[in-house]
Amino acid sequence: MKSWMKVMQDLAWLTQLGISLAAPPFLCAGAAWWLWTRMDMPAWIMLPALVLGFGGSVASAWGFYRLMQRKAAHKKAPPAFNRHS
Repeated sequence: MKSWMKVMQDLAWLTQLGISLAAPPFLCAGAAWWLWTRMDMPAWIMLPALVLGFGGSVASAWGFYRLMQRKAAHKKAPPAFNRHS
């Protein structure tokens, strides 16, 4: 049963990572498209929006990487008798 729960946890992490990587560029492109069509902004507004969106994706990926590195370092610590998990 524990291995099944580990698979489900890994699937949840992977799904969250995918959403965190895909959402910022789509949201920024959608906002730029709305500004372009509704507010009569110039078409070049899409370029900075996409740069910001991909920057948000990189920041999310970096945060996920740091989290996984911390979790991996915490698991490698030798068990102590006074710690309860």
